[in-house]
Amino acid sequence: MLTVNNEAIVAELMDRHTVYEKALMDNDVATLEALFWDSPHSIRYGVTENLHGADEIRAFRQGRPNINIARTISRLDILALGDSAGIVNLEFVRQVDGVEKLGRQTQFGFRFPEGWRIASAHVSLLPGPPSYLEAAAAQIGIPLNAANRAAVSDDLNRIGAIAKFLMEFPLPQEAEAAAVFNPGF
Repeated sequence: MLTVNNEAIVAELMDRHTVYEKALMDNDVATLEALFWDSPHSIRYGVTENLHGADEIRAFRQGRPNINIARTISRLDILALGDSAGIVNLEFVRQVDGVEKLGRQTQFGFRFPEGWRIASAHVSLLPGPPSYLEAAAAQIGIPLNAANRAAVSDDLNRIGAIAKFLMEFPLPQEAEAAAVFNPGF
């Protein structure tokens, strides 16, 4: 009978995950490569790439720039299946070009004679609803890209501050704010 979540195996998988996460944050390519199964059968589906085999994974790791790597893990689940297979699932939050993105990652690990190795991995970012900034920019027709995102955000914050000031001005309900314009009279 298959033993599920043996504490010792879960602890081993947690240790491997901790090593992986540190290597990922440090962009420690050598450690990341060592954690994957060195086989033409290993797979890594990333946010923008589909990698088949250790050579493609290695080339990706060596060429990946050290940007948009930092993330905060919001959920971590480890499933040990027997004493030689396990799955690590996690959900994370990452800033991408100033926008908070939700992501998820799944790694299937197997205990080989040389130790635990990731045989298959998947990482993806969820699309998420547009931010107020994105929705407002789309509504008024302002192109929004990484180059002007901060300036547009600053302008919207200024407009909000002006509107707040105007909305706080005490004006009785019975006061007519301006004369009514009636064309033709």
